[in-house]
Amino acid sequence: MDRRQEWSDEDEEEESTFMWLEGDSLAPPCQSDYDVVHEIIRLAKVTSDDVVFDLGCGDGRICIAAARQHGASAVGVEIEEPLITKFKERIGRYKLEDKVQVVHGDLMETDLTRATVIVTYLLPEALTLLDEKLKACVERGCRIVSNTWHIPGWTHDIKVDVGPFNNVPLYLYTHYTPNSN
Repeated sequence: MDRRQEWSDEDEEEESTFMWLEGDSLAPPCQSDYDVVHEIIRLAKVTSDDVVFDLGCGDGRICIAAARQHGASAVGVEIEEPLITKFKERIGRYKLEDKVQVVHGDLMETDLTRATVIVTYLLPEALTLLDEKLKACVERGCRIVSNTWHIPGWTHDIKVDVGPFNNVPLYLYTHYTPNSN
């Protein structure tokens, strides 16, 4: 699929206008640019055999991309109701009801046992709270891509800088190795 045709004009024009208050969630709703989404999918080496979990999925753009570009199944977990509504609209627009699921819930309570790829765009404090869950996932072979922030205490396998000015770091983890810092 031509990358210019991956998103509708409606997707390109949408801006996040949601209010975030300290303590409201594990990260403010800040959507990744579509070029960054493409790089996340590429870095994770997503295939049709994968089940991609996006923790704090926002409007669902990573789940939609994984399903549309590679035929992967995807689960987006989000707590903010307006973002869930937008995500559900996109699932319908692209007719991905059989591939993409939305979970309205708390990341700390989410069952990740089906995940083969996990994507996060969460604050370091949130990643610390999820530490044990994420360790269990990589121990069974799951790949994790963290957008912008590394997982505290972990050593990443690969770090790439992407975005229009190479100013967005992505961290890939395929196993747990404590960092020496």
